[in-house]
Order: sequence, then C-alpha cells, then structure tokens
Amino acid sequence: MLNFTVALAPIVLVIALLVLRVSPTRAALAALATAVIGTWLAFPLSSPAAAEVGTAMGPTTLTVIFILLGGVGLTEVSARSGGQAVISRWLRATETSGDRLTTLLLIALGVTPFMESVTGFGLGVVITAPLLVGFGLSPARAVVTGMLGLVLVPWGSLGPGTLVAAELGQVDFTGLGVWSAVLSLPVLVINAALIIGLNQRRIGWGQAGFVVLLLLGEWLVLIAANYFFGPPLAGVLASGWVIAVTLWRLRRGGPLPSIWRLGRALLPYAILVGGLVLSNLAVALAGGSGKIGTNPALWLNLTVLITVLLLRWPRRMLHEVWPVVWGRWQSVALVTLLYMLLGSLMSANGMAEQLASTAASLGGGFTLLVPLIGALGGYLTGSNTGAAAMFSTATVTAANQLGSSPLILLAGQNVAGSVAIIASPPRVAFAVSVTYPPGQTLPASGQRQLLGAVGLLVVVLAALLPWVAALAPGFGG
Repeated sequence: MLNFTVALAPIVLVIALLVLRVSPTRAALAALATAVIGTWLAFPLSSPAAAEVGTAMGPTTLTVIFILLGGVGLTEVSARSGGQAVISRWLRATETSGDRLTTLLLIALGVTPFMESVTGFGLGVVITAPLLVGFGLSPARAVVTGMLGLVLVPWGSLGPGTLVAAELGQVDFTGLGVWSAVLSLPVLVINAALIIGLNQRRIGWGQAGFVVLLLLGEWLVLIAANYFFGPPLAGVLASGWVIAVTLWRLRRGGPLPSIWRLGRALLPYAILVGGLVLSNLAVALAGGSGKIGTNPALWLNLTVLITVLLLRWPRRMLHEVWPVVWGRWQSVALVTLLYMLLGSLMSANGMAEQLASTAASLGGGFTLLVPLIGALGGYLTGSNTGAAAMFSTATVTAANQLGSSPLILLAGQNVAGSVAIIASPPRVAFAVSVTYPPGQTLPASGQRQLLGAVGLLVVVLAALLPWVAALAPGFGG
C-alpha cells in the first residue's frame, strides 16, 4: 500500500495544484520533485530501465520541443505575412456558399485531425486555432474547439504511439489500430457534439442528419483504413473523408470562393504536407532507411525557413520576429519538457507499473480502470506515445492474468490516453502560445471544459470496454 501511495502522489499533486490554478510550470516542478523523492524512498531507478525509457522517449521529447519552435515560428510568419488573414477571409466567404456549421466542421474535424495525422504532437491545433480566431471565435473558444478537434490522436504523426503500444504489449499492430478505431466512436460523437454546442446555438434537422452521416462515414473509413491499409494512413484517410464531404456540402450551397485567392497563404502548408508525404513515400520505397527525413519537427522548421526565403523578408523583419518566436517558445517548451520528464521518470522507476498492477489486483474491476490509467498517462506526458510507454506492458500483463483480451484492453488504453491529451497542460500551453499574447493562459472556464470532456469520455469508455471485451473474447492479441 505504501508503494501505491508513493506512486500515486505525483499525479494527485499535479491535478490538485492545477485545480487550485497554480501555473502549469510550478505544478510540473512540484510533481517532478515528488517523483524524485518517491524514487529515493521506494522506487530505485536502475541504469538499464533509465536507458530503455530514455531511448524510447528521448527522440520523442526532442521532436516535440522542436515542433514547438517550428509551430510558433510558422504561426508568426503566417501572421506577419498576412497569410492567416487571407485564409480567414476565404473561410468567412465560404459561409455565403453553405452554412457556418459546415465550415466550422471543416476546420475543427477535418483540417485539425488531418494535420495531426500527418505531423502529430498537437500541430493540427497550432495551424487551425489561429484560423478559428480569424473565423470569429474568441481565443479561448478557438483553443477549446481546436483541442476538441484532436479526435484521431492514436494515428497522429502516422501512428508511432499505437506502434509503441503494440510492440510493448506484443499484440498485432493492425489489430490494435482496428480496435482503437472501433472504440473511437464515442470520441468522434462526443467531441463533435461539444464543438457544435460550444459554437452553435441551434442546428436544424437537416444539419443534424448531415453531422450524423459525416461522423458515421468517418468512423467506418477509419476502421476500414486500419484494416486494409494499416494504422499509419488511417487518420489521414478518415480526416480526408471529412474534408471532402464538408467541401462537397459547401459547394452544393453555391459556388465556393476561388481557391486561387489564397495564393501564397497556402504556400507554407503545401511545403509542410508535401514534404512529409513525399519523404514518407521515399523512405517506404527505400525499405525504411533515412527515416530521420520524415521527422515532422525537421519539416516544420524547414517550412518556416523556406517560406521566409521565398517571401524575401528583409533582415529588419527577421530581427522583429525572432524575439517574439523565442519568447513564446521558451515558455511553452519548458512546461512541455517538465511534464514529459515526469512521465518518463514514472515509467522508468516503476511507479507507472505499480499503479497498473495495483489496479489489476481489483480483478474484473481492472477493465473499468484501464481508460483511467491510459488517460493519466496521456494527461501527464501530453503524448499518446508517452502514455503507451508508461502503461502498455503492465496493462497487457494484467489482462493475461485476468483472462481478458490484451488487444482490446490495450486499445481502450490507447484511445483513452489519446483523449486525455486535449486537456494535457503542455498541449494546452502549446495551443495558447499561438492564440494569446505571451504570458497569458487559458481561462479556468476553458480548462474546465476540456477536463470535463476528458472525464466524460473516460467514463463512457470505461462503461463500453467490458462489453466490447466480453463480446469479442477471441481477440486476445
């Protein structure tokens, strides 16, 4: 019991401090210090364990930190060059062709998860939150709406988090992707309902029917894409469905404003998406060699550099922009680094495994707790890869001991860990950094909305998971 209490202490502390509106940085420092003390008291850290977690999480942490730099840089370059204003005017013009709700769904449930699927690490929100502000939303509402749009996180950055979970849990990668897609239906439905409720006072029956068909189609495409093409492309194809269908509906309402009006405003995004797609294709054709060239952090920072060169910015402009980018990046990078260090330490010293093992001792009740365990990992690390590294081995071990399906329980953990990212302090700080002036934070009301969404989804997944596991006992991974 002592070990469980010590292992739980950092999580309880960080949640309590955030509820008390202590800054995310101070809360992370306090929780990290508590985890260090716990390491000294009850969870000695072995060199092999530290090396293993460092090898797994080190590249991910560096990728996230440099994605933050590129994301802040891209936002500032787009704003200074007038690109965001041009795109916002185009989006507003689409309202004359269709309805505001469809355009909102295009941005929040189409573009946001598409960019997240291609790049990962919350970059979808970095791109769309400023567009939502230009679309007429307040900064707080834009952040919350953008975060709720992260509905395909298990397939973010072409699915490394799901791959890590499959490898650590020793289950089939494709099977884990399929069952994660099956269990994502509540995420699609609840997040879409919250986005609509937050931004639209009322919708007609025709609009409601369209939303139902849009989400049902997205869910079926997601399942089929995982099964036939594998998890890496599933998020791209499912979000592509949403983009295609919403554009079709807007076009039916009248002629869309010419895409050519966007001109240079789309240039950075074309470079980013094109570079990622082509580099992934080249690596696949080369048999997997040269994978560093597909890193989203590399392409994001290259995109900023190439865009500045193509726009031929004078040196004076660079001197004005760099201090702003540097200041925003420092604040958000620090809090992100601290939370990822906390998650990594708890994984390396055995605290995460202790929490999962204690939950497994509850017997059949463990299945109910799997979504909560996954959500804790995602919330603390801000990464479904981090959540997978923390808990996947313990979850599968417990599932085997209880005679339950490791594959389905791991899928439940994978989805819940991805869900919790929308309220994770480092991810929220990332979104805030591109919508608010430096030093400001998301209001408490926005934080409560995101935490409430996570809580609701965890409860729904906890209720759903035992039924799915009971109905599919043959899928043991």
